[in-house]
Amino acid sequence: MSIPADFDLKERVRASVDIVDVIGSTLELHPAGRNFVARCPWHNDRRPSLTINQERQSWKCWVCDIGGDIFSYVMQRDGVDFPTALRSLAEQAGIEMDDFRGGKKSKPGSPDDRATLLSAMRLVADAYYEQLENGTSDDAKLARDYLADRGIDNENRERFRIGFAPESWTFAVDLLAKNNFSGEVAEAAGLAIPRNNGGFYDRFRGRLMFPIHDLQDRPISLGGRVIPALLEKRGTDAGGAKYINGPETMLFRKSHQLYGLQLAREAIRRSGEALVMEGYTDVVAARQAGVETSVAVLGTALGEQHVKLLKRFSQRVVLVLDGDTAGQTRADQVLDLFVRADVDLRVLTLPEGSDPADFLGSKGREAFDALVAAAPDALEHKMLRLTDGVDLTNDTHRVTQAIESLLEIVAQVPQNSTGATNLKVDQLMLRMARTFGITNDRLNQRLEQIRRANSEKQQRTQQTKAFIAKAKQERQEPGKPLLDPNDAFAQAGDLESEYGISSHGDFLPTAMVAEAAPDRPVPLSGIDRELFETLIESPALAAIAIETIDPDWLESYTAKMLLTAYQDLDLEGRDLDVDTLLLVLENETLKNEVVTLEERVRRRQGHSTQTPEERYATVILCYHQKQKAQEKIQQIAKLESLLLAEDEEEALLKELFDTERTRHNIEAN
Repeated sequence: MSIPADFDLKERVRASVDIVDVIGSTLELHPAGRNFVARCPWHNDRRPSLTINQERQSWKCWVCDIGGDIFSYVMQRDGVDFPTALRSLAEQAGIEMDDFRGGKKSKPGSPDDRATLLSAMRLVADAYYEQLENGTSDDAKLARDYLADRGIDNENRERFRIGFAPESWTFAVDLLAKNNFSGEVAEAAGLAIPRNNGGFYDRFRGRLMFPIHDLQDRPISLGGRVIPALLEKRGTDAGGAKYINGPETMLFRKSHQLYGLQLAREAIRRSGEALVMEGYTDVVAARQAGVETSVAVLGTALGEQHVKLLKRFSQRVVLVLDGDTAGQTRADQVLDLFVRADVDLRVLTLPEGSDPADFLGSKGREAFDALVAAAPDALEHKMLRLTDGVDLTNDTHRVTQAIESLLEIVAQVPQNSTGATNLKVDQLMLRMARTFGITNDRLNQRLEQIRRANSEKQQRTQQTKAFIAKAKQERQEPGKPLLDPNDAFAQAGDLESEYGISSHGDFLPTAMVAEAAPDRPVPLSGIDRELFETLIESPALAAIAIETIDPDWLESYTAKMLLTAYQDLDLEGRDLDVDTLLLVLENETLKNEVVTLEERVRRRQGHSTQTPEERYATVILCYHQKQKAQEKIQQIAKLESLLLAEDEEEALLKELFDTERTRHNIEAN
């Protein structure tokens, strides 16, 4: 990797935004010597254990073993990737990212300017809120009455900023025009639709409005619900769909957003559980009943990106579905997510004819909590559905169909998955064996047959990818690092950025295929940790280490990534100090490792009897000794293999003996 074009942007953002201000905007900070402390939001912190160092612009919670710089804090707080955190902080600092992209700059006030769309969306969302809160029209009163009939009180109406879109074709368009927003901006924000003969009209009319917020609590889209009394007043059923969501825009992607997550995330963290519902009013009603962990999908099924987002806050996700046929169908669709995602995904189907709002209103919180606690996981739910009304002993055809359906889903799990995922697959197979009365060995045989069939379909694609990976390695420039420290631990496909900041990790170079990155980077230890503590303490040694250290000497993949980052900085002529190292790293786990190393160096100052140069020399000596030991093991393995000719064996024995004599300072006669 070479330093991306956005390095200067990261540097300017870090210099423009104080980490104390960012963390202090959501947590109560207390001075503690030269630092600040706060209660850590990621564990049940009874005394402040989150330390913020304003001088170094870093943070650390030693209990959770997480930390880093201002970017990794926003990533951890909001559950977002690095490009999103960078964009959020740049907007907070008033820095135009386009100035650093080398591309076309968005003009303020234009439809392709993100800040303009955010301002337009907030203006209209606030206006809809005012219409519901203080509107004097009969329609506004009907909207308030409907919410009251649904049991939604004023406190939650305000908490969720629920509004009302008047029965007007141009309420939002006219409001935006008065505030110097063009019709094109209204369309780009998802608030207006172009007319065939020119001009624009409002997308939402005569509906309850539910603003959709991002994790920074900014309205990025709107959803509208019909009001039955207004339809009756019109004397028509031409009100359109019950719910209408805003379209996909620069601000809003429905597959990446969940309604109410900005309000629920802290409760989800504390409880370790997220409840995913189907509608806005379900979430509002649940919150009013005291269920603070509820969120909702936005006009789409629960998807892989939703699960990845929720995993940042909790490992248990409960999909709460209405007790109708559509709800049962949606439950079937999430089983593949349960198998592939490292998350405890459960399915709660409510009694027939009820939704969460109805159930909570009639049965109460205690009954709802009992159903949530007893919710089966997705596999059990699927098996119950497939075997409902089936004679497992005599209905051979339907039993076979059920088994094939389940095995097809299990076969999608990559065979090089994590240990936890493999254990889950083993458990699933055992449960299937018990349910269907078939031996586990027989099920595994059929699973392998399905996997082989799937593998044959993908073989040509895999061969092509391997060829491309090899060609990329052969074209690698001399002296250029082969690894990208930010891509090594990224999940493929997670980090696409509209600002051109991406993770390039298509394939690992051929030389590294056998040493794939672990699912979670392990903390540095032993000689690797001593090396990087020395480089952080004395950046001048980093330039020497880049030329001296062979990446194969390093014991962990984390160490290889950090060395690669130093190589990148050196190639670009950047400083090799810890601040610059943190800037080039975008992976939050690597950032945490650097801050941990830096803190260890600080605590050791004044207590070490050796200079950094002396410790570095000792580290290099240890690496050399380790390499010699490995070479000896390889030589002995060759002797034991019995594949060497007599003269080769004699030469190898002499080499081993000479090496040992040198090591023990024995002089030959």
